[in-house]
Amino acid sequence: MPKTHNYYMLKFDRLLTWILLALLIIFVITGYGIVNPQLINELTGGILTRSLSLYLHTTLDMPLLVLLMLHVLIQLRFALIRWRVKDGILLNGFIAMLATFSIVLILPMDTKLLGV
Repeated sequence: MPKTHNYYMLKFDRLLTWILLALLIIFVITGYGIVNPQLINELTGGILTRSLSLYLHTTLDMPLLVLLMLHVLIQLRFALIRWRVKDGILLNGFIAMLATFSIVLILPMDTKLLGV
């Protein structure tokens, strides 16, 4: 039995979920490293200083948002299919419109793109 694109999309989403979990853990630790640098510096053996925590925390926000948006859109597509929405051009177009709308909302949040 040949594997469909839904199979590969589900496998990709599972990989994406693990990547998101790792990024979120790093994001939380570095955020706490900004607020309480002495504790995080001790717990990480001096690897995460306040300046490195600040750099990583501000650098990881956009990749985290983009990957989270991608994960949510993939899961929304599967949820709509489970709710008996026909898998086809209309469903894929709806997901593409939501992705475009999300990108338009997320991109202005990245101040590096705006030159600020």
